[in-house]
Formats: sequence, C-alpha cells, structure tokens
Amino acid sequence: MSITHAATQERTESLADHLTSALTNSFTVGTDCTGSTHHYYRPADTVVVFDGRELDHHQPLNGRTLEEWRVFVAQERGWTSCGPLAQLGLRMDAKRKETGQ
Repeated sequence: MSITHAATQERTESLADHLTSALTNSFTVGTDCTGSTHHYYRPADTVVVFDGRELDHHQPLNGRTLEEWRVFVAQERGWTSCGPLAQLGLRMDAKRKETGQ
C-alpha cells in the first residue's frame, strides 16, 4: 500500500506543481494609480504595461525579480489594486530566480 500511496502523492504533487506553474506563466500584477494595468509574461521574463487598450511600456526584467518591479511601481506610481494571481506569481517568480530555474 505504501508504494501506491507514494505514487499517488508524487502524481498529486506533480499535478499541483504543473498547475501552479501554468497559472503563474502569465498574469496581471495589478493596476497602478494612473489606471495602467501591469501584466507579467514569464516566457519572456517581461512586464507589459497597458494604458487602456494601448501598450504604454514594455520592461524586460532580465533576471531581476518581479518583486523589484512591484516595489518600483509602488514608489513611482503607486498601486490601486493587485491582480488575483499576483501574490502567488510573485512568490513563484522569486523562487524560480533564486534557484536558477
């Protein structure tokens, strides 16, 4: 029984890791005080900022953490809201960059 339990647990952890990774692949970081929406796209390690419907800014992070971007925006513009997956995404980004994944 322990072999079956271990295999089931590994599949469950693998599925959870896969879902977490997929959910944090691309997500809204939040909306700043100017009304612009900041969106993170992990494959390019880039934040894009939309002012309404148009691209306002494109910022490659080049290995810097997404938390650094969040702090920068907080100082420069301020935040009015946080995206629904932002906290999870910030943690996953920091973990990936800390471990070099």
